[in-house]
Amino acid sequence: MKIKQSIDINTIVNSLIGKFCLENVDQWNSQIRALSKAITFVENDPLLAPKLLAHPNLSTNATMQARIIGITGLPGAGKSTLTNLIVKELRKLGKKVAIFAVDPSSSLTGGAILGDRVRMHEHFRDPHVFIRSMGSRGALGGVARATRSAIRLASVLNFDYILVETVGIGQSESEITSLADSTVLVLMPNSGDEIQLMKSGILQLANIYVVNKCDLADSSRMIQELMENTAPNEENQWHPPVLKTSAAKNEGISELVNSFFQHEEYEKNSHIGQELRTLRLRNEVLQNILILAEEVFREKVKQINDVEIEKLSLGKTTAMSIASELFQKEIK
Repeated sequence: MKIKQSIDINTIVNSLIGKFCLENVDQWNSQIRALSKAITFVENDPLLAPKLLAHPNLSTNATMQARIIGITGLPGAGKSTLTNLIVKELRKLGKKVAIFAVDPSSSLTGGAILGDRVRMHEHFRDPHVFIRSMGSRGALGGVARATRSAIRLASVLNFDYILVETVGIGQSESEITSLADSTVLVLMPNSGDEIQLMKSGILQLANIYVVNKCDLADSSRMIQELMENTAPNEENQWHPPVLKTSAAKNEGISELVNSFFQHEEYEKNSHIGQELRTLRLRNEVLQNILILAEEVFREKVKQINDVEIEKLSLGKTTAMSIASELFQKEIK
């Protein structure tokens, strides 16, 4: 069985790393199918995922030139519709785009509706647009656990932009800010959720603010509050733009996409921007270490004898004491 898995991984990697050619549509379609299969591997089999992502050929061919844009915000703010229009605008500019839309998974069945595929149906026939819905599968932070890995796999195909649409703002949905190069926070007028946003921490962490559905209500007060609360403390820091859009009327989309270019330019020319990008990459390495460690220690925890668990239940030891002993044995 292990030999079969090894062959499957090599086949997927070899299919992924082919060079894209406009004239060779069949080859590109083959790479897209390989990408879909690879992401399914990562989502469904945590033991095979590290082998796939650490494959030497994959590491050699992953250029990571894609700009990662995180799109998050309140439920009902119009994130999916806005994402659809952003893709359309980027395609007008000749950019290749991948979209990862994270939908909440049922706590009972583990399933997810994955409705973003329906909303973005107009891009299905575009060979330069890849759409993948991902169930959150209980992960906190607004993104699926496999999202980082999916981004790395998509980078092999040299997309210009990778858009990640999160589940929606709660008090823990700020994970996207450590994953994306630019984080877009989508709000709507008169939402009345400013305190919830401050509690989630995303209000201070987003790079671009969008007040959507401006055709439905006056947005001037919210825009003013955002400008006051997100102004940088230092002159050379990035000044987050506060933009207003109407997805229904297709207004403000080009300005929003232009802000992606401006933020990218800032990061390239600012030492602060470069430091933040380096921090994100270090964090990515750390997250992968934690994934590997979790699989190792999950098995170790199963092997803890019943005597130790009984002592823990009686308060004669602590969970940290047991964990520290396991950890020390493993790292020696």
